[in-house]
Amino acid sequence: MRNRKVWQGAFVLCLLVGGLSGCGTWMHSDKQSVTIFTNPPESAVVIDEYLHLTAPGIVTLSRKGDHLAQVKKDGYEPASLKIDRTWSWWVVGDIFACFIIFSPLCIMHDIDQGGYYTFDDKIYLTLDRRTTEPLPLK
Repeated sequence: MRNRKVWQGAFVLCLLVGGLSGCGTWMHSDKQSVTIFTNPPESAVVIDEYLHLTAPGIVTLSRKGDHLAQVKKDGYEPASLKIDRTWSWWVVGDIFACFIIFSPLCIMHDIDQGGYYTFDDKIYLTLDRRTTEPLPLK
């Protein structure tokens, strides 16, 4: 009977280790949908030189790194915006889990996979009106 309780305890500990390790990545994924708004609307947005959209629009970004958005519209100065990631509240879950299971694996998993981070859900960018038209190329 005592041997059975040891196995049950080991099973519960394994569930804790598996369930709490990398909880940020599990609970809110390694990607995030972000809505981009521009003033004026209908501006062309290119993110990281490969994601194209017309604002306002929604784009799914990897949480593994920061991103760069470049915005253009005729009659306006082009603009760039760095989309920085910040720490997610899931960091608290990782720290709590690591205190329980004494393993840095859960934190390392979320840092590596991006679950440790988050972006603003909505990004706003205003373009400045071009004051002079560029001269045509010959």
